[in-house]
Amino acid sequence: MTGAITVLPELRHRWIVEQVLTVGAVTVREVAQRFHVSASTANRDCDRVGTRIGRRVHGGIVRDPL
Repeated sequence: MTGAITVLPELRHRWIVEQVLTVGAVTVREVAQRFHVSASTANRDCDRVGTRIGRRVHGGIVRDPL
């Protein structure tokens, strides 16, 4: 065991949504670092969540203007 904690994708997705709604954006790098996942995993998470809550841009998600 490496001591890493596995976080379910649903929990990562929820955190991404909360970040975009409160901060206005989230980056792939932030997701990867926070959850200790690869950039590829973080990118897929952003792809999955991005269009529902904002606009998917290179490197992350930004909230759509109101």
